[in-house]
Amino acid sequence: MSNDLKIQKAVKNYLLKNPRFFAQHPELMSAIEVVETEGELTNLTTHQLRTLQQQNQQLKAQISQLIANAQQSESVMNRLFDLLTRLSVVDEVAYLPEFVAFVTEHFPADYFKLLVAEGMVELVESEHLALLNSSQVSQFAVFKAKPEPLFGRLKKDQIQSIFGSVDDIQSAVVLPIGDQAQFGLMAFASKDEEKFHPNSASDLLQKLAQVLAAYFTQLEPVDENQVMS
Repeated sequence: MSNDLKIQKAVKNYLLKNPRFFAQHPELMSAIEVVETEGELTNLTTHQLRTLQQQNQQLKAQISQLIANAQQSESVMNRLFDLLTRLSVVDEVAYLPEFVAFVTEHFPADYFKLLVAEGMVELVESEHLALLNSSQVSQFAVFKAKPEPLFGRLKKDQIQSIFGSVDDIQSAVVLPIGDQAQFGLMAFASKDEEKFHPNSASDLLQKLAQVLAAYFTQLEPVDENQVMS
C-alpha cells in the first residue's frame, strides 16, 4: 500500500472514531470538496444537505408504500368479509354459483375457472364452473408435492386443459384447493403478461382457495383414490 493510501486510510479511521471533529473545526466545512456522481465538486455542507434530502425522499417513499399496503390489506379483508357474509346465507346448491359470481365481480380477470373434483357436490357446469377432469389432473400433478400456486406464463397444454383453445393468454395463476388439490383447482388468466407474474402478491387468492377448501372439508368425505390420482 502506498504512503498516500495509508494516509487516506488513517484519516478515514480517525474521522470515524471522532465524528465531532468538524463540529470542533467548523472552518474546515467550507474548504472540503466532495465529488458528486456527475463529477462536479461541492462543499461538504452542500453534499450533506443533498444526502439528507435523498434520504428524506426515500423515507417518504417507504412510508407511502406502507400506507398503500395497509390500505390494500384493509380492502382485502373487507372483500373477504363481504364474501363470507354472502355465502353464510345460501344453501349448498347455491354456494358455488354464489362464490363464482362474487369472484368474477370483485376479482376481474380476462378468464376465470373453478374446477371441482368429481363426487364433491352436485354441479351444474357453467362458463366459470366445471368438474375437474383427468387431463387437468395430469397437467397439474405438481400440486401433489408442491401446494404453492403456479404463476406466470404457464405451459400451453396447461392453459388449454383449463381454458380451451384460447390463444391470447399471456399470464395465469392456478391455485390448488385443499392439500394436493384434493378438492380441485381455481384458475385466473389474463391477456396482460404482467397481471399474474411470478412475483405477484397471491395472499388474497390463496385465501379464496382456503374458503373453498374449508367448505368442501365439511361436506361428506369422498373416495380419495378418485381425486388427483
